[in-house]
Amino acid sequence: MQLHQRTLILFFASGPLAAAQTGPQSLIYSGNYQNGAFGSLTFLNEVVGWDLFYNSGFRGGSTVIANVEAGQVWTGHEVFVRPPGTPAVFHTYTNPAAGSLNELDYHATTVGHVLVGSGYIEQAGGGAYTYAGLGMAPEAGLITAGVAVEFSASDPGSFSTTEASVVTAYKAMFQGTGLGVGVPRPDVINSSWGGSDPSATSGESLAIDGLARQNPTVAFVASAGNGGSSTAVSSPAAGYNNISVGSLGGSSFLTPSGFSSGGKTDFYNPMDQGGTLYTGVRAAVDIAAPGERLFLAAYLGDSGTIGASTALAGWVQTPSPTDRYFTNMDGTSYSAPLVAGGIALLKDVAKTDPFLNLNATPVAFDTRVIKSVLMAGADKTEGWNNGQNAFNVTTQALDLTTGAGAMNLSTAATVYLFGTRDLAESVGGAIDAVGWDSATIPLGSTLEYVFAAPFTTEMTLNVALNWFTVRDFTSTTDTGADLAFSDLNLQVWQLDDQGHFATKIGESMSLYNNNEFLRFDAIDAGRYGLKVSFPGMIYDTTGNVSSEAFGLAWNAIAIPEPGVMALSWGALALCLRRRRAV
Repeated sequence: MQLHQRTLILFFASGPLAAAQTGPQSLIYSGNYQNGAFGSLTFLNEVVGWDLFYNSGFRGGSTVIANVEAGQVWTGHEVFVRPPGTPAVFHTYTNPAAGSLNELDYHATTVGHVLVGSGYIEQAGGGAYTYAGLGMAPEAGLITAGVAVEFSASDPGSFSTTEASVVTAYKAMFQGTGLGVGVPRPDVINSSWGGSDPSATSGESLAIDGLARQNPTVAFVASAGNGGSSTAVSSPAAGYNNISVGSLGGSSFLTPSGFSSGGKTDFYNPMDQGGTLYTGVRAAVDIAAPGERLFLAAYLGDSGTIGASTALAGWVQTPSPTDRYFTNMDGTSYSAPLVAGGIALLKDVAKTDPFLNLNATPVAFDTRVIKSVLMAGADKTEGWNNGQNAFNVTTQALDLTTGAGAMNLSTAATVYLFGTRDLAESVGGAIDAVGWDSATIPLGSTLEYVFAAPFTTEMTLNVALNWFTVRDFTSTTDTGADLAFSDLNLQVWQLDDQGHFATKIGESMSLYNNNEFLRFDAIDAGRYGLKVSFPGMIYDTTGNVSSEAFGLAWNAIAIPEPGVMALSWGALALCLRRRRAV
């Protein structure tokens, strides 16, 4: 394994470090969740549909989230206080790779707040969570890991790694090894950092993609980057077997953030003329979530980014106070943990709800399924464009800056929980208006899905298809390898009166993505079906790929949408514990 260092960055776009010259007094707030000084604040958890889970008693308690970035989360801040009798379940992973600093860091702490903050406080008559303190999964476990071997003294937010420091940490998280006695393998990994490598061909990118494919029930979520819409997505988000997240702002958090990376990324074919790099051919952002104007826990200790920076020396407080907050924090750094926390909530329901019994369906936890569910449930963002032409054919699949659109956990929950949930065999079949399937398709074949009931009114329809690129990881050498890339296509058809596939009304057929996506803002009443095809390989260095596993999800909603979801969730909310937020 190489021991070279490379410089990377933490994905914040503004906030304390970007405005360091103004002094900490205008950027760091002290107070027991009193936010009047900042006017009206938006509770972003509710923007993404979190409240449905919280009010039904699902808060991530059966799940574990890992945060892997430059430094470690400081869990001594007041937002990480948990109710009496509730396990803290915070674990710090000590990276054994040579040179690893394993230091507490301000940035990791802000991300940890978004992931698992609870802000629990004792009050007369009983304790309560607080809106300012609540993260996405306030009862989930947290494993925090750092990959930095050096924090920059002159460029706050930059740090260096080695291939060993990166791969060692991700290997431990994906495989659940070396985490400590009794520490479970995480359900989700979040990373809010990145560097170059838009073709995802570095040793680190190959290893992470290989680990993700070998451990499909561990979802990997990564920040797309803050280079702006013309800049290619950064690694590790530029990889294939992850969920890459862009940022949203605006009054309704449906406007792509100006800083969010969204340029087309590169594709490398190792078999084309002995190896050919195709530049700017791939849409790498999968989904988007709010990433502007956050109010987050501050770590001001003498370590990590702040401890190393000469410009920020005046910020250091030892010990760090437990009640300080950064205001107006922006960046894809915070969009990614909103999505990672949302995945923890979905998996919490799947693990613990006795009515669903999804624990008996292991593929329900597969990243290809979870990713497709999130994409199928996504809302259309402002200016959304995946290149669908007048015939609803796209070779791009996704919008370059927001992917499938804005994460909507309420809709994703409907797709995941209340419709078709995994057909028994990999042969297609009859499906409900919403749902998902996990299947394996032979090379050269097509699987057909038919909506069991005709659409009786005008509908919107989202369909998402995801599969892994064939990358492998060798544990004895800690190296990844790029082996093969399958080309799958997705089609939507209208059926005739006899139920035959008669007219193709849309197709997603990108060459260089390992996902396909179609959005119909309005389709007429009638009978419809879906086709997933596997026409061939982009490359196969092994010569052995004869089939491909995929996750497929769809979401057909009548216009206007009927109010059925609340009734479904009401049944699940019975007999579940409740706590309130203040």
